[in-house]
Amino acid sequence: MTVRKRRDRSREFLMLTERVFEHSVDATLGLLAYVTSLSLPIIVDTPTFQARIDSEAFLQTVNYETIKNALITARRKRYIIRRRHAMPEITREGLQRLRDTIPQYNEIRAWDGRLHIVSYDIPEKRRKARDQLRIQLRRLGCAMMQASVWLTPYNPIDTLRQFIADKGIDGTVLVSDLGRDASIGEETIENLIIRLYGLEAINARYKEWIDAYNSEQMSFESYIRYLAILKDDPQLPFALQPTWWKGDRAYRLIKPIISSLLFHPRA
Repeated sequence: MTVRKRRDRSREFLMLTERVFEHSVDATLGLLAYVTSLSLPIIVDTPTFQARIDSEAFLQTVNYETIKNALITARRKRYIIRRRHAMPEITREGLQRLRDTIPQYNEIRAWDGRLHIVSYDIPEKRRKARDQLRIQLRRLGCAMMQASVWLTPYNPIDTLRQFIADKGIDGTVLVSDLGRDASIGEETIENLIIRLYGLEAINARYKEWIDAYNSEQMSFESYIRYLAILKDDPQLPFALQPTWWKGDRAYRLIKPIISSLLFHPRA
């Protein structure tokens, strides 16, 4: 690999890392959890050794002072402990921080069998509340159908009721629902969901990740790439996922690694 290609790949990896981890402290905790989860002696020319070397590529993408300050902050908050002449070890508090930070695959997705449409007509003088509503709708997993009209398979009424009351915008938001067999115009619900949520593009990323997956040489970079895809995955009810969807297969491959990373503290 040329120097330029290596630099471009490092830059891309850094961008993915920043998408998954909003703070350098969390990225550093993720790296430490990954390295310590290997839990085997470092022996040259073994997959484990290679994985450790690969994981250190993250350090090459981040300014040294950033890592140094992240470690200081993590230690102050008791996310890690440091021993003389040894790699910092992540604590139970640190792992809990990671669990609260990184995207999680939802194995249970309760669904009432209906699709819900949220529409609103908020006056221009309440623009701030309107913008905040859009942010809230995205957090709830809604997809925009058109201006001021959003679709979601998960019932948003309870959450939106509280939001509307807090913002004082009663009478401006309407939630209605559709049966699964409904259609909108000439488009079926299945096709509409695929289009609105961009499922084909996300599925292509999952497929690419699966094709490159190697359980014996799993790297920190591969782990981060998976989390970046999962963060964009709307995690729709299983009944609404197309038959060609690869997200569940990708999760089955990486599940043992995630369990090792997030549920086995060293300190």
